[in-house]
Amino acid sequence: MAGEKTVRLSQGYEAHGRSFSSLTFREPKMVDFEEIGEIAEYQPAPNGGTMLLHHDDRIWKYRDRLLKRGDGLPDAGDLGELTLADAIAVKEAISDFFTQARAKLPGKPRTS
Repeated sequence: MAGEKTVRLSQGYEAHGRSFSSLTFREPKMVDFEEIGEIAEYQPAPNGGTMLLHHDDRIWKYRDRLLKRGDGLPDAGDLGELTLADAIAVKEAISDFFTQARAKLPGKPRTS
């Protein structure tokens, strides 16, 4: 389905009687963005420049909200035992939604 990302995990997992080896996430919508916010933002750096601050806690909120649900599918509570590599793959999939959305923007909005 368009607007979904499937992450193939490095191994199979079982939790609460559910076996899974991939996770599917839907694309975030405006309501998700309004409630959770940006996953990263520029902040002033101590040396006078700027630095990119990543909000991993928000990425995990998106993960929980966007995870495809259904009979036999894992829920957010089943993901605690993912390996670090699989957790990073999930984080990158969520981040990619934002990267791809920004790439579709026609240009920077005008400011007055």
